Amino acid sequence: MLKKITLIGIGAVLAGSFLFGGRLIPYANTAYNKAREAAQQSVPLGFQIDAAREQLKKIKPEINDMVYQIAKERAEIKRLEREVARQNELLAKQQSEILSLRAHLNTGEEVYVATNGKAYSNAKVEEDLRHRFSIFQTAKQTVEKSQQVLELRQKSLDNAMVKLEQAQAAQRELEVQIENLMARQRMVDVAKSASTLNFSDSQLARTQKMIDEISNRIDAEEEMLELAPKYLGEIPVSPSTKGSEDIVREIDEYFGASASDSVVKK
Repeated sequence: MLKKITLIGIGAVLAGSFLFGGRLIPYANTAYNKAREAAQQSVPLGFQIDAAREQLKKIKPEINDMVYQIAKERAEIKRLEREVARQNELLAKQQSEILSLRAHLNTGEEVYVATNGKAYSNAKVEEDLRHRFSIFQTAKQTVEKSQQVLELRQKSLDNAMVKLEQAQAAQRELEVQIENLMARQRMVDVAKSASTLNFSDSQLARTQKMIDEISNRIDAEEEMLELAPKYLGEIPVSPSTKGSEDIVREIDEYFGASASDSVVKK
């Protein structure tokens, strides 16, 4: 079965090479990129933000390890500083003793009386000086090497401190960016929720439409009442219409009876 699948795969590759030639690999890469992009687009934004937060949490142990390594290095540097200081003190003591013996040879005395009360000949003093001076030179080289190592480790520690500060600053920046993404996502969710609440607007629109239809119908009825006398031959009757006697009396009262008589005489 495995052999059959392998042969089918090889055949597909050969067929693709025959059909597309040298364009097969670019086409395959494009298809892969499109599929990956589609897969990423299908992942909810909230899930992606949570994944980013989880990745951010993984940074903290790395920073904590950096802090621990820096603490260890600082402790080691302090130990080296104490060791170099002790070596320098020992070196200063050896130098003082060498110079003291060397000063004795300049006095012209035949023997050197040590602090323990023993007397040593100048030949013995010269031999001891050779031995002491050789040890001093070796010790001085050792101290110089230790000092160089100390300086290099201190420089490395300073660089590590800078990297730690940069990592912490980057971590804080990422935290702010993720918080910003979360806030933007909440705004998007609110906007989406608002856009789905169209039923209220639709109900208002339906009610408004009904009111408009009723208003239009009433307007049509009113227009019908205005046009009926002209086109249907009907005289509109209003309860407020007054009789002819009422209008005559109203005019006489307004102009006075004498005014109407004078008009008749003329």
